[in-house]
Amino acid sequence: MKDLLKTSVFILSVSLSGFYNSTAWSQAQAVNPHGTSQPPAVTQFEQGQMPPSGAAPSSAQSSSQTGQMSAEEAEKAFAIFAARIDSHAIETLPLQNNGRIKPLDSLARESNLFILGSRSKWGLDPVQFYIGLIVFEYNSALEIIEIRDVDLRESLGFKREHRFYSVADLDKLGLDERVRPLLEKEQANKRSLTPPEKAMLELANQYNLARGMINGGHFLSSVDFSTINGDAAAMVGGETEILKIAKQYLTALAQNQPSLELSRELLSKAKVQKTPELFNHYMQTLDLEVFHNHLHIFLWAAFFYFLCGVCFLTKPIREKLSRPVAWALYALPLLFHISGFATRVYITGFAPVTNMYGTMLWVALGVALFSSVLLALYRNYVLVGYLLLGSALVLILTEGFPLVLSPDMDPIVAVLRSNYWLTIHVLTITISYAAFTICMLIGNFALVRTILGKATPEFYKVSAHSAYRMTQLGVLLLTTGIILGGIWADYSWGRFWGWDPKETWALIADVGFIAILHARYAGWLDAFGCLAASTVAYLLIIMAWYGVNFVLAAGLHSYGFSSGGTAVVIGFISLQLIILAIAMMTKYRRLAKT
Repeated sequence: MKDLLKTSVFILSVSLSGFYNSTAWSQAQAVNPHGTSQPPAVTQFEQGQMPPSGAAPSSAQSSSQTGQMSAEEAEKAFAIFAARIDSHAIETLPLQNNGRIKPLDSLARESNLFILGSRSKWGLDPVQFYIGLIVFEYNSALEIIEIRDVDLRESLGFKREHRFYSVADLDKLGLDERVRPLLEKEQANKRSLTPPEKAMLELANQYNLARGMINGGHFLSSVDFSTINGDAAAMVGGETEILKIAKQYLTALAQNQPSLELSRELLSKAKVQKTPELFNHYMQTLDLEVFHNHLHIFLWAAFFYFLCGVCFLTKPIREKLSRPVAWALYALPLLFHISGFATRVYITGFAPVTNMYGTMLWVALGVALFSSVLLALYRNYVLVGYLLLGSALVLILTEGFPLVLSPDMDPIVAVLRSNYWLTIHVLTITISYAAFTICMLIGNFALVRTILGKATPEFYKVSAHSAYRMTQLGVLLLTTGIILGGIWADYSWGRFWGWDPKETWALIADVGFIAILHARYAGWLDAFGCLAASTVAYLLIIMAWYGVNFVLAAGLHSYGFSSGGTAVVIGFISLQLIILAIAMMTKYRRLAKT
């Protein structure tokens, strides 16, 4: 209990450190769905001093700056200017942000992603873009804020087809006045917000963060650890040694002066700052986290899953593969995948299944591992090759939508801070999704072959047997996970079962697949029916996995809620139903002819 209290206090202090003494508008903006800290006051690092907190560049100042250079000219000049920044010399700089210490490379990626929709732009790496924004003279003219909602662009008087706008453009809109009533509405009842209102709030958060980035406050408030160490002098406006060095470094960059020695001094001073014991672990993982960011290890795993799958599916190659070679080929993507997963576990200190990104990584790994069991039991290389393509696709989707599936490794909420329960409950529940995903993939494999006229009774029998075994495994795991979740709920919330949406839909999905097991065992479903039913039942998994968190967003499992990706999920469901309908019509039309 004491450890949990310490954790909560430290996380709260870090969250507040970025905007102490902030204006009411900055305080209201502290709720950010993407986890980026809100910018503090404008920082005149060139003058070596902090202005009154909450001061912000006026629209007139922005206009006078940007009037000297068009957006196109500013973009070209910025790309040349920022490319000179030696990002490798500073990328491991430790920064405190969102309840943990992370390298500058991670903070830059997360911040750039939120305002840009991508981790960088104009051929720059994330650190060059992030630091360049601070020191570039015409930063307010750069079109760096992506207004993602088309209707919102039009309602603000912008062109529907133009996605990016500058801070100077948004300065003229008076966003603080526009969002104030929306913030009050959100605090009263978040679910009452309409999609246009959510889009406006997101834009306000992007604008606020972008201003904090270009005035340097976002960076400087993160590099100074005095706020999490209770340094009273810094809290009332005093300047620490690390802030002086950081401002000297930024000034040198702004004036095109040599900055390598200053970057080394800043890095060395930052790494010896006093940190709470809770954060000491993060100081040891900075280099590893940067390496992990650069490697894109899960995309490499996806590539090798795809390569292995193609080899298993291609008959001339498959026939030349000996069993040892086939297993060695299979082990290669697993090695990358497990290494990446283990790296995230080591950095965070927790099983990384606390958000949708982590669970999709785990499910993709589960698909590959369970597929290896099928390969060992039945030696069906064609079927397993198809499943490996599915695992690759899950990883590609996971890495392809970072705005929806956030890959950040920030601390988890207090209710999840039990590695014991997090491991045995959440991992058990989500690994069951892997078994059901295999059932869905096998079912679709059969449906497509049915449409193409390449399915035989023997094929249906073999495929249905594998799907049935995976259904048994999935039901066992999901049922166990539900029971374990009830025990954890009794421990955390004082009740075993409360018909929470997450609990309810997990139970519905479990019952759906149990029904398939019973129907198949009783002979109510033939092999084709079992395969087709698996694809339908998987839609229940999607609702339990995605729908509760991203659509319903209700219940006690609020720590898993997010938004976005609806179009992709609706597209998948629609495609699934179309494939199912065509396959069933094809199947029964052929039966009618015989």
